[in-house]
Amino acid sequence: MFGFFKSPRPPPSIPPNPAILELKPSETQTVTLPDNRKLSYATYGDTNPAAPVIFLFHGMPGSRICGRGFHRNCLNIGARLVSVDRPGCGLSTLADRGLTDWPEDVVNLADHLGVQRFSVLGASGGGPFALACARFIPKERLRATHVVCGIGPLDALVDTPYLPGPLKSLAKYFLQLAARYFVLPRIFAPYLNQSASGLKRTIEDQCRTPEEKAQFRDTTNENNPDNSVVQFLEAFKQGSGGAMQDGAVLTRDWGFKLENVEAERVWMWHGDQDAVAPVGVARWIDRRLGGGRLRVLEGKTHFTIWKEHSEEIFRQSAEA
Repeated sequence: MFGFFKSPRPPPSIPPNPAILELKPSETQTVTLPDNRKLSYATYGDTNPAAPVIFLFHGMPGSRICGRGFHRNCLNIGARLVSVDRPGCGLSTLADRGLTDWPEDVVNLADHLGVQRFSVLGASGGGPFALACARFIPKERLRATHVVCGIGPLDALVDTPYLPGPLKSLAKYFLQLAARYFVLPRIFAPYLNQSASGLKRTIEDQCRTPEEKAQFRDTTNENNPDNSVVQFLEAFKQGSGGAMQDGAVLTRDWGFKLENVEAERVWMWHGDQDAVAPVGVARWIDRRLGGGRLRVLEGKTHFTIWKEHSEEIFRQSAEA
């Protein structure tokens, strides 16, 4: 009454399942890198050492637990999935590492696992990290790069014929400031200091379309919202430093030009109804990669794209 008191949020319509919230030993693995940082990862799918390996890069915010939802798909296609925490997320050491540093970490992890050749798949905020691998990891080791609903550089937002060069630079500068100090904190705030129940309520509130709401209620599929709850709990295990580091990396200069990426073995997937990462930015990236790398899926959002197409995406990545 009178605006002095806020009504508490209702609990989620389906409470979290405690059994799903527990981490398995295969989800808490770490490797010590040459500079003594820890890099954490989880393994899913086929355990056969001869199986093709896919390294999965989570969104922002996110963590290695994003791989849970694709365990059965990777089993079906006979692929080994290795999902990796970026610096400061999950169990990985927080460090100021840019996009151009990430490929070195991935190769070090591959060496640790005894993997000579592999594919990478970046989802949402993991997309730029996948493209960095396409730019800097030799093709003798990197089989293919997939980007699903990937975000783009700030250059894509200011690339308009209506702004002369100096104004583009100024606009980009102010966008960087706005992103780091206003947009990113607002994105991350709903996930911070939350219980499992509170996080599940947050996820439920973010479901907008009927398909997203149906997906939330479907607890039989591998994209059970409780898996997302665990992913976000792990994402902020060390506080917000990892997510903010991710944001800082993605809003500054990427350190490489998309035109210099060997795009022959790069594939992009995007929903035309994506409200998180607009498809126009994906088309901007595709043009700089030379064109023909993007597949736009009609009616799919940032979240529903996985329901019908995840096995197809991972199969293509494994068989490339």
